Amino acid sequence: MKVAVALLIVGAAAAAGALFPSASAPQERRIKMTARQYAFDPAVLKVNKGDTLRLRITSLDVTHGFFLEAFDLKVAIIPDSPYLEVSHPSRPDEAPKKVEELVFVADKAGKFRYRCSRTCGSMHPFMQGELVVAPNRLLGGGLGGLLGLLFAGAFLALRRSAATP
Repeated sequence: MKVAVALLIVGAAAAAGALFPSASAPQERRIKMTARQYAFDPAVLKVNKGDTLRLRITSLDVTHGFFLEAFDLKVAIIPDSPYLEVSHPSRPDEAPKKVEELVFVADKAGKFRYRCSRTCGSMHPFMQGELVVAPNRLLGGGLGGLLGLLFAGAFLALRRSAATP
């Protein structure tokens, strides 16, 4: 019974700690990405919510696309060009902008697929990647678990001293 109560204290403290907002401030992340038949490198981007991403994307072979629907971004990646052509699918009347890097804020938590939006060969449908946007909850959960261990230890010590005459 005592052990069950101690475990309950540790679990509750860890869960409460995980509910605290992110401990780290948003960062600016500069990422170099290459597109080639039929892959993006890196294929997985891991960032925290609120981070500003600055993607420099180059093509090693043919014209590729970078489509990230959740952030309303569509990019043309032209080989041997220092520029990207960025457009927003929700604004079809707006002309694409030529930029050296794709800049946006990862303001939504979750896993988001990006894919090539220009037919680049027979394996084109498999040219995909993933943007993982997560809050930094590990620190809060760890600190809560540590406090829970301290409280559980104190609880067990008090119960043990109360049981001995």
